Order: sequence, then C-alpha cells, then structure tokens
Amino acid sequence: METHVVELDFAGPGEVDKSIIRARRAAFVARFIVLREGKRTRAHRVIEMMEWGDLTSVEELAHRFRQAFLDNGDNMSPVDRDLRRSLAHSCRSLKFFVSEYSHRATVDFIGALEDYGRSNELLFGAEDQPRSGGWRLPHELRKIKEKAAAECEAPPRRATKKSSRGHGNVPASAV
Repeated sequence: METHVVELDFAGPGEVDKSIIRARRAAFVARFIVLREGKRTRAHRVIEMMEWGDLTSVEELAHRFRQAFLDNGDNMSPVDRDLRRSLAHSCRSLKFFVSEYSHRATVDFIGALEDYGRSNELLFGAEDQPRSGGWRLPHELRKIKEKAAAECEAPPRRATKKSSRGHGNVPASAV
C-alpha cells in the first residue's frame, strides 16, 4: 500500500501537527465509509467497533482496517483499492481542509458514522439521504457497545444451592 507525504507550511509544531494527524485520519475514515457503503462483510462489523487514540496515524488505522479484512478472508483486491483511495483522499487538499477535518476527527468508528450521517443530512436533507447498506446505524452500534460494557461490569451472580431441609433454593453463602 502506498502512502503519501504531506508538507505544509505552518508556523510551529505541536497543535498544528496534531491537527494534521486528526484531519488526515478524519478524511481517510470519511472516504472509507463512502467507498465501502454498498458492500457487506463481517470485517465491517469488526471495524464498526474499533476505537483508536486521538493521535493514531492514518497509516496505523489503514493497517488495522486492512487486518480486519485479512482476518475475515475477504478478497483483498477491492479492499486495497478502497484503502489506497482513502489514503490518497486524506492528503488531497489537506492544506485547505485541516481545520474542518481536525474538528470532525473522532476516536471511534461509531463517531465517524455519526459524522457521515450529519454530512449526508446537510447534503441531501433529512428525507433524501442515501440508503445505508454496508454499515450499521450508529445508534444500533452504541446499544451493542453499551450492552457489552454492562455485561462486563455486572457483578457475578451468586450460585444457589438446594437446601437439605426442603425449603427450596437458598443462596450458597447461607448454607
């Protein structure tokens, strides 16, 4: 997979560099969502649940997305094409869109899908948005994540044990 180097003329390092990282990542994810919209694969389910750090590079994220498709056994030719296109998009016109994309940067795929929905609403209106196909709706994904988190945090159930006195089930700690 080929990567592009972007050189921009900004005054100082620090926040500007962070903005570029966020902007490239947001542009990459936005383009990837669009390119993979009409396709369905189990790798999409894995990617939908991904989270990443605020300063995760676009190349790292592309690698993680690609690995999801590899692990699923997908045909990599169209996946690699979509990843290349998304990486190229993350560099095009970056100088002009750093501010916009860095504000739209997310740290999870669900947030990126929500941003995609807001963009579609601005472009097409609330009624005429494109049909979704390859990705699940963000509110459905949030419910799935919340349920999984609640199951992880729930205290373990205490086992019940039959009482030898015929009083039915009692907590094991009471026997």
